[in-house]
Amino acid sequence: MKKIIIAGATGLVGTHLVAELLGKQADAGGETYVPTAVAHSEESWRKLDWLLLRRGLGERPHRRTVAALEYIDDCRRLMRDERPDIVFNCAARVAVGRARDGEKLVTRNVEITHNLVTAALELPPEERPLFVHVSSVAALGGTAGPSGCIDENAVMDNLAGASAYARSKFLSENEVWRGAAHGLRVAVVNPAVILGAMSPGSGFWLNELFKAVRRGAGRFWIDGQTAFVSADDVARAMILLAETPGAWGKRYVLSAENLSYRRFLEQIARAESVPEPRIRIPRWLLRMAVPFAPSMAAVLDARRRFDGSEIMRVVPFRYTDLAETLSRTAAAMEKI
Repeated sequence: MKKIIIAGATGLVGTHLVAELLGKQADAGGETYVPTAVAHSEESWRKLDWLLLRRGLGERPHRRTVAALEYIDDCRRLMRDERPDIVFNCAARVAVGRARDGEKLVTRNVEITHNLVTAALELPPEERPLFVHVSSVAALGGTAGPSGCIDENAVMDNLAGASAYARSKFLSENEVWRGAAHGLRVAVVNPAVILGAMSPGSGFWLNELFKAVRRGAGRFWIDGQTAFVSADDVARAMILLAETPGAWGKRYVLSAENLSYRRFLEQIARAESVPEPRIRIPRWLLRMAVPFAPSMAAVLDARRRFDGSEIMRVVPFRYTDLAETLSRTAAAMEKI
C-alpha cells in the first residue's frame, strides 16, 4: 500500500492525476494507492468534484486536506502527518504572459516547491518520499536538438525576457534538483500546452476557447505553432515514472504533437461540429477580438517544436491522439 500526496489537486493536472489514481485504485481492489489530495482552500474542491463525478469516481475513497504550501510549517505538517511514499507536486499558479503580478507568481511558485522539497528532506532518510514534479517546457532553453525539436537536453541559459511563468517553472525545477543533490529521489515532467476538461468557472483558457469557437471565432486562424499534450497523458506519465525506479533522477518532455494554430483550431472546430477556420488574421487582432483568459498569451507567443519521445523509451507509455483528446474535452464541456 502506497501513501501518496497530490499537491495542487484541484488544478488541471492535479484533478486528472487524482482521477487516474482512483481509477487504478479500483483496478487494484483499493490496496495499492491511498491518495491524499491537497488544495489551497475548501472552495476549490468543486473543481475536483466536477471531474470525478463526470468519470464516475465520486465515491472512490481518498483523503482531502487544505494546506497553504507557501508556508513551510504547513508543508512540514503535511509530511509529518501523512508520511507519504510519493509526493506528486502539481501545485503552482498558472497565469502566464505579461501578468501584472508576475513577480508574485514567481515568488509563490518557487516558495511552494522549495517548501515541499525542504520538508521532504527533513524527514529521516529512510522515510523520504519520491518527489515527482510538474515543470513545463517553458523551463527549457530554446536550442533545438538533432531532430529539430527541443528535448530534455535543452538548457535555459538566459532568463532575460522570459515570462514570469517560465521563470517560475525554471526556478521551481531547480529546487527539485537541489533536493536531488541532497539525496531526494526525484522525477520531473516538462509538459507542453496541456489540454483537458476543467469545471465551469475555473477560468481555464481552453474552456474560453471552446466557447469562443461556438460563437464563431473558429472561423479565424493565425500563424505559428506549438506542442500539445493531454492532461490524462501527463497524469499517466507521472504514475508510470513513479513506478519505474530506473526512470528516476531525470526530466521528461511530454509532447504528443506539434501543431500549427490553424490545425489546432481545425480540430477544435471538428470536435464542436462547426465550420473550420478559413480567415487568417494578425496575432494582435486575435488578442483583442477573442475573450481568451490571460494564460492564452503563452500559447499565442509560442513558436517552438518539442520532442516528447524519450519517455516512451523508459516506460510503457503512448500518447493519446489530440483529436481524441479534444473530442472528449468537447463532450465533457458541452454544457459549459
